[in-house]
Amino acid sequence: MLAARQIWQDTKSVLKRSLPEDTYNRWISNIVPVSLVRDELVLGVSDDFFAEWLREHFSYDIGLALREVHGAELRFKFEAGHAPLNLQDEPSAVPDKPQAGPSAASRRDKAVNCRSQHTFENFVVGDGNNFAYSAAVNVSKAPGKSINPLFIYGGTGLGKTHLLQAIANAVTEDDQHSVVYITCEEFLISYIDALQNRKLQDFRNRFRMADLLLIDDIHFLAKKTQIQEEFFNTFNALHNQEKQIVLTSDRPPSEIDGLESRMVSRFASGLTVDIQPLSSETRLAILRKKLEDHPVQISDDVLYFVADRVSSNIRTLEGALVQLTAFASLTGQKINLALAETLLSSLLTVKDNTRLTIDIIQKRVAEYYDLRVADLNGPKRPNNIVIPRMLAMYITRKMTDKSLPEIGEAFGGRGHATVLHAVSRIEGEINSNKSLSQAFNTISRQLQNS
Repeated sequence: MLAARQIWQDTKSVLKRSLPEDTYNRWISNIVPVSLVRDELVLGVSDDFFAEWLREHFSYDIGLALREVHGAELRFKFEAGHAPLNLQDEPSAVPDKPQAGPSAASRRDKAVNCRSQHTFENFVVGDGNNFAYSAAVNVSKAPGKSINPLFIYGGTGLGKTHLLQAIANAVTEDDQHSVVYITCEEFLISYIDALQNRKLQDFRNRFRMADLLLIDDIHFLAKKTQIQEEFFNTFNALHNQEKQIVLTSDRPPSEIDGLESRMVSRFASGLTVDIQPLSSETRLAILRKKLEDHPVQISDDVLYFVADRVSSNIRTLEGALVQLTAFASLTGQKINLALAETLLSSLLTVKDNTRLTIDIIQKRVAEYYDLRVADLNGPKRPNNIVIPRMLAMYITRKMTDKSLPEIGEAFGGRGHATVLHAVSRIEGEINSNKSLSQAFNTISRQLQNS
């Protein structure tokens, strides 16, 4: 035991230098040395889940550190059923109160697998995401009590993962709930591993014993019958115990092709909210938020330019900002509009090449409602035409740079006051009218992907 303890203590010192502090504290500090037998170091952890996570994510780092300490390759394995060393054994390796396993990992400042920056405080709220934000905050304050499940959907890079991890981080802080956050891809991999290693019960326990289960990109379940069956049973087990479930996807449940109807029904049984494309005002607020503590500052005119011209998603927007700040930092040059346009030319070109026209928008709206484009532009005013016409005007106003008179002219020569009324009415009803909201979201995604 003495040799095992000494080797592991030295190895931990190496790992503490090479890993981020929160990662080390969460995953490495609670590992205990058990024995060294025939050149194989046995490392003790609380349970099989903890051991599996370490094998998947830290085998390379641990192996490298052991080789540095031992001077040669040293085999190692994890053994479940061991509590962390107490304070007398190793004061620097454990927190104030002895903890073990996933609970120790999840009851810290941030949830396991989640970025510490993903908090509600760091989330920029705008017209397109305020409903989803409010729902997420509500869930974090009362998991399993009012909104369950919560299903958040929207395009790539609009903030779904940020909200999901913000819930996990907020709930973790209160130290009262076990939280499991995972991507659907990781869920699938874990399930396959469990089948291959005959540890299906461990897999089920991991997810069904959680107080709050958050799964990102749940649409990856599509057309995978066996794993859908497994998740269906997990969903029911948690829901029947009033445990919180939060899911994200790039589309609403009803539009996930290859998802069983009973799964669609379960996912839609709570609250389904969308995150819409960011307005230029929200994009500007995000840029300013990112620059709050940055040593390089960018002038407002350049920020306005970036917010207006780079609009695909938050990741692209952040990438544009990184390019500008990195160039300014490395060269010492001040970023002006001309330089910004040159540095971001590839991003700006993508937007320019995909600029929407009113004709395309009218065609998409007409197809969705099974109408003719001529119906949207004609004088008829029955409700089955008026609502699609107003929605088409609203989308045009939101997704193009056309003025009110230009939009009115394209819709049968109507005045700008008519367009303004249409935009105002749709804006007032879109969050409360489910069919209208679904129509807007579906058409918007089609237009963005066309």
